[in-house]
Amino acid sequence: MDDLLADFVAETREMLEASEGEIIAWEADPADRARLDTIFRFVHTVKGNCGFFDFPRLAGLSHAAEDALADCRAGRREPDSALVSAVLAIIDRIAAMIDAVEAGEDFPEGDDEALIAALAEEPEIEIDARGEGPVAGTAAEATLAGDEAGAEKGDARSSNAAPNPALRSIRLPVELLDRVMSGVSDMVLARNDLAHRLRQAGNQPTIDGPFERLTTILSDVRDAITRMRMQRIETLFSSLPRLVRDLSAELGKQVMIDLEGGDVELDREMIEVVRDPLTHIIRNAIDHGIEPPSDRLARGKREIALLSIAARQSGNTISIVVSDDGRGLDEERIAAKAVATGLISEAERREMGRDKILQLIFEPGFSTAETVTGVSGRGVGLDVVRQNLERVGGSIKVSSQPGVGTLFTLQIPLTLSIIAGLTVETGDQRFAIPQSYVEEIVHSSAKALDYTCMGETSLITFRGQRVPCLLLSDVLGLDCGDVAEGDHTMVMLRLASGDLFALAVDRIHSHGDLVVKPLAPAVMKSGFYAGSTLLDDGQPVLLLDVTNIAGMYDLVSDARTRVLKAGMDDLDRASGDVMRAMLFTDFTGRRSGLRLELVKRIETAPASAIDRSAGRARAVIDGVILPLVSLPEGPLASEKVRLLRLSDGACELLHAVAEVDDAVELTEPLKPVADDPLVEAVTLVAGQTVTLIDGHELFARHGEPPEPAARPLARLPDSEWARTILAPLVTSAGYAIAEPNVADDKVALTIMFEDVYEVAAALDRPVAGSVIRLSDQPDGGDRETIYRYDRTALVEALQHARGRSGSASRNRKANA
Repeated sequence: MDDLLADFVAETREMLEASEGEIIAWEADPADRARLDTIFRFVHTVKGNCGFFDFPRLAGLSHAAEDALADCRAGRREPDSALVSAVLAIIDRIAAMIDAVEAGEDFPEGDDEALIAALAEEPEIEIDARGEGPVAGTAAEATLAGDEAGAEKGDARSSNAAPNPALRSIRLPVELLDRVMSGVSDMVLARNDLAHRLRQAGNQPTIDGPFERLTTILSDVRDAITRMRMQRIETLFSSLPRLVRDLSAELGKQVMIDLEGGDVELDREMIEVVRDPLTHIIRNAIDHGIEPPSDRLARGKREIALLSIAARQSGNTISIVVSDDGRGLDEERIAAKAVATGLISEAERREMGRDKILQLIFEPGFSTAETVTGVSGRGVGLDVVRQNLERVGGSIKVSSQPGVGTLFTLQIPLTLSIIAGLTVETGDQRFAIPQSYVEEIVHSSAKALDYTCMGETSLITFRGQRVPCLLLSDVLGLDCGDVAEGDHTMVMLRLASGDLFALAVDRIHSHGDLVVKPLAPAVMKSGFYAGSTLLDDGQPVLLLDVTNIAGMYDLVSDARTRVLKAGMDDLDRASGDVMRAMLFTDFTGRRSGLRLELVKRIETAPASAIDRSAGRARAVIDGVILPLVSLPEGPLASEKVRLLRLSDGACELLHAVAEVDDAVELTEPLKPVADDPLVEAVTLVAGQTVTLIDGHELFARHGEPPEPAARPLARLPDSEWARTILAPLVTSAGYAIAEPNVADDKVALTIMFEDVYEVAAALDRPVAGSVIRLSDQPDGGDRETIYRYDRTALVEALQHARGRSGSASRNRKANA
């Protein structure tokens, strides 16, 4: 038995086992609609799976049970014990057939028509839940005889068959596999760090050999551990050509399938979650979306339709794009059906844009099909698709162009992944790009490119094709750096759809394995980033979400219908009247909120950056002095403080909080508060009271225009390592790098290696400002030195020195 059939047997058996318990519970409470929906989806999925392998008896039984359950869901039939018994009997029959499939034997004999007839609202025969027991009628007796014969055959098989050692397997808790995967990921990071240090140390024959062996062993272990949880998506794709072939033949259509991205790895659990949604989308595309050959020829299209499925990994997200070149979705027909079924009103219809109307196809029970067939038309397929994906944190969007085609984009999350990535730099900051998107890297000055700017649009000519170009610094709002316009390095990126665009960066650093971990939801919602990772030197970087960035800048081709922009403008307008607020907990434990439009961003500042002198608190953030409110009395309990940076367009201030909760919509009424001018109102969020702070009063009392703060100067060692590795760390800590000819009295901090410091001390030469002493070895110095790659200790020392220099500066101003 091949792997695909083994997966089918295991999945179907698990679904049948789960559905039995649900059916019994539903019989006790027939009004439980959620449980009925679950049972229906089980049976619906079993029917779809049976279609993969051409098991007409299995498909017929599950289709009959599905019809009966659909009547219950639609309110056309009241469930009773007879129906439950009949459905359970069909489940038993399917289970017996699955056992036969697994054993490679013929299906057990039995009268399936009798089981199907028992599903009727007033059946001529009765059958118990096991397909056995008291029955009436010749057909039922034949069914019972067939069941007994199948049971005897199964008993004989179980007693005579020898176990097959090749099929041995065990079940492990998912949490245990997650721990193992996380451990392997940390080992990869440690390996990368060690490799980086060995490269800096130069040729080490006694170490390089064992390290190479360690690298090989770690790669093998990583592959083995990854296969425990991960599976190439080509195992899912392998069944699709047969499905498309059979469906197109059944419906009298000609469809060619194009698969791309089969080497993308997905969690085994996610493979099973995606299988059913993908099946539904393909069946609907062939049945509804793709026209018959005669209609396609009349419209000037090729007689053979193209159904494309592409998978791409972007950080901790898998994107699966399913597109066809069919007739597209009929906006007016969808809207009319939604109004007719009461899903929306005529007034809502007039206010809805096309994209929002198209999303209605995911609503429960929605279908524009006039008749129900074995392929589609029941109005449950896309509802199941969305619910299955949302259950695991995924999402689905649809875009369509009339007469051109339809595109579905599925986003499936990954809990942890190791991918090949490319590290780039722009604006003195590094970012990572999934290597699966990288088509080619070309310098903009090369003869192969013709870089031109047309207003705000940049274009390049790449291999005779005009390709849009984005500057990464403009996308992320960073400084352009020291790279002149037209002198960038172009990273040519190919989307899962096949569309191509260029991303201009300052320089390319390296490529290699990246361990990608999820980001905070607030960061992910920005749309720019798909996760975070650590480089070989331990520097954290953000992984760019290539697909979302392309969508934000309309770098998608409607004409090809391979990637269509999932417009959300109507959704934004619909939600524009809803007030949103940033919730937080203050230092007294009170849940409070501020209007979201006032929150510029969330900062984390060291306690040393806060100055409480001169009667009011202030803090230096990004070289700007800002007023600070809501600090607790006395010393801070933590070395770092969470701050909400607020802005009204002209003035800014910082609001200290104990904990940032989330950005939410305020849907409950606001009750004004008269006795506290700083409180605008109180309201309820998730059943708890929230105090909404009055932003107008807050800025009237404390708001000030931002005041640039002078960045203290730091003098670094004169070496390539200091310029490339140490300088970015010092700059991010709030220092400016001193030039060689700067006078000593202007330098606030000197960073030097221990041997240089000892020479200066022996010669009695003074060192400018505070001093941080570095050592070359992790354990080669004393308590007063810091290993040069100990990032945590370096950051703490820089913050401590910054606090001392700030106090000295304030004292000089006071004395003056």
